[in-house]
Amino acid sequence: MNLSPRHCTRLDSPANEEAFLCGCLRAGAQWLHSGDTGEHLLAWTGSRLASYWNGHTWVSQWEGALLHGSPWSILESLLPTVASPWIGAASFELACDEAGLPRKALPLGQLGQSWGCVTEALHWHEDRLDLLSWGRTPPDPTAWASRLRACEGGFPSSRACAPMSLHPEWTQETHHLAVRAIQERILDGGFYVANLCVPFHGDLSEATERLGIKVLGRARPPFGALLHLETADLLCLSMERLLSRHGNQLRSQPIKGSAPLTGNPQVDQSTAQALAADPKEIAEHTMILDLVRNDLGRVALPGSVQVSQRMALEPFPTVMHLVSTVEAQARPGLGLAELLRAVLPGGSVTGAPKAAVCGHLAKAEAAPRGFYCGALGWITPNGDLDLALPIRTGQIHGNRLTYWTGGGITRLSDPDREWQELFLKTRILTG
Repeated sequence: MNLSPRHCTRLDSPANEEAFLCGCLRAGAQWLHSGDTGEHLLAWTGSRLASYWNGHTWVSQWEGALLHGSPWSILESLLPTVASPWIGAASFELACDEAGLPRKALPLGQLGQSWGCVTEALHWHEDRLDLLSWGRTPPDPTAWASRLRACEGGFPSSRACAPMSLHPEWTQETHHLAVRAIQERILDGGFYVANLCVPFHGDLSEATERLGIKVLGRARPPFGALLHLETADLLCLSMERLLSRHGNQLRSQPIKGSAPLTGNPQVDQSTAQALAADPKEIAEHTMILDLVRNDLGRVALPGSVQVSQRMALEPFPTVMHLVSTVEAQARPGLGLAELLRAVLPGGSVTGAPKAAVCGHLAKAEAAPRGFYCGALGWITPNGDLDLALPIRTGQIHGNRLTYWTGGGITRLSDPDREWQELFLKTRILTG
């Protein structure tokens, strides 16, 4: 997480990880956690940009002022006015509107994006804890040490809770019909692959902070997060990089192809071989890979788009996936809004071609996706960014959690297998 702070101060590492994390989260920190590197970023934000749907258009709020116009153009214009990075998320439906794609109708007041300017942050990796700040003067490490001791000592060890129970919003029969409807459109030539998603619902039996610490520790996702937004908390367990930019280097890492991981080496090796050779999974991944290449090609230097890694098999605690890496060189003068409009919503959670698929999903899916399948991560004032595609993401309102799962549908899809895949992707929460 290269956020280029103005000041970096070493602090004593916490003695009790869970109590420390829980205390920081309850003190208002936004949490980004990379499970593959073991890095934690706990950030406190000040000024916030939020965009809401007013029934006709998106209206943005910034420091008490209402701003009309493209939410991403507003974000781009505000970035250089603040010296610190921004952390937040954008919804699937806002991404569709910015890209001129069809989407499901939204209720009045729906939050479409929320970005907060980081004032101070803690970066914790292995046994090193650093205080990062972007102000003109360095923070007082003594005051921070006292503050962190209070966070760490204020919460007892968590009690054991029963595994979460999640229930799909529609039935297996309804899902079968939705899969077959997509396959009919594919056979008619309407599109090639569509990502059909279903919301699951459940009640929390523990505090959001406790759930986040437990599940992120178990899942170890490369792009984990627990964000407190204006209208909901987001618990992100994503494995997928939607888009990163560092200077003129662009990167996207689409995921397509899933299979269960059991922990039995012989079984998992056999499953991995079958996944890597599965005609349906290969076809689905290839089509999405081409779509991502095309999206990046719209904003890249001609000839610079390349696939640096193709269909690598990557294991996670409960599932294995096929992952590719697409890289490109940004066209000179490329702005943030233009870049986001080219790439979002992500190809792996829409389908090909995007416009036709999004039009179908707007009618076929049970509800608006919200921040699921939108974008989540950080952006710096110079436009560098690292955004996850928030798959495996829960949206929490009070003690109610909505957790979407989905999968790519091709003409070779088996409706029973697609239904089972939905539940496979909830196992990290249900145990």
